Amino acid sequence: MVQQWAVAAAIAVLLLLLVARKARAGVSRADAEARAARAAEELVAEEDAEDRRRRRVDNASKAPRYLVVVDFECTCEDQEEPYNHEIIEFPAVLLDLRTRREVRHFHSFVKPTERSVLSDFCTRLTGIDQAKVDRAETLDRVLVEFGAWLDEFVGEDYALAADCQSDLRHFLLPECRRKKIGVRDAWRAWVDLGRHLMVHFDLRRPGNLQMKLARVGLTFDGTPHRGLDDARNIGRLALALQERGVSLVINDGVVRPRRPAVTKKERKARSREDEARRRRSSRPVVVDW
Repeated sequence: MVQQWAVAAAIAVLLLLLVARKARAGVSRADAEARAARAAEELVAEEDAEDRRRRRVDNASKAPRYLVVVDFECTCEDQEEPYNHEIIEFPAVLLDLRTRREVRHFHSFVKPTERSVLSDFCTRLTGIDQAKVDRAETLDRVLVEFGAWLDEFVGEDYALAADCQSDLRHFLLPECRRKKIGVRDAWRAWVDLGRHLMVHFDLRRPGNLQMKLARVGLTFDGTPHRGLDDARNIGRLALALQERGVSLVINDGVVRPRRPAVTKKERKARSREDEARRRRSSRPVVVDW
């Protein structure tokens, strides 16, 4: 009996030793896995940092030679929301970022077609009277002239630029979409100088154009809300940012909406054709012997 208890005790001790060894092995394995996970995270972080550095270098090399600075004046009402704005003044200033100077400019008034009569508030704000827009071309024709001007002087090495997203995202592109006016793919992406200013100076809001100019030590030159004066001052802002080392790369834009493979109209036509085909096939076939 004593021997049996001794054997049982020895077996119990061996089992305890085995359990303790497995527990230590499990702890060491968990530690090893944790160390490996930390090493993998550090490696991923280093790779991400290298990717960000490489992207910054690539973006710096992608800055266009020319900036085409636009600042549209549009139809407006005092405190009416929502409002479908129409462009009534189309200015553009061409900047050569290599020589850092204005090369030339484009300017045209535009005739509105959705609300053809300007409000008193709009005339007071912009200084544009009814006679100027009545004599002007509509937006589709002005865009043709603008495109020809671009093709003649800048080719393809350019980017549109504005001091905020409104001029292109909220004015030009929505109006063209409403009026079914085709726009070039190059006009769907642009340089948002206000966003570059926010990043460079770590700002939450860039403010209006006068405040943006003040950030780079400039004051507004000309009359505010005059399209060409605004565009030229935005060009001055762009050159001041470039002088401070900001790479004026494209940093905003919209994705071109995909056209469905089959439109709703085509689907309806096909469904009518399929229904007529089913009806014909369901009729009894009469064979003339």
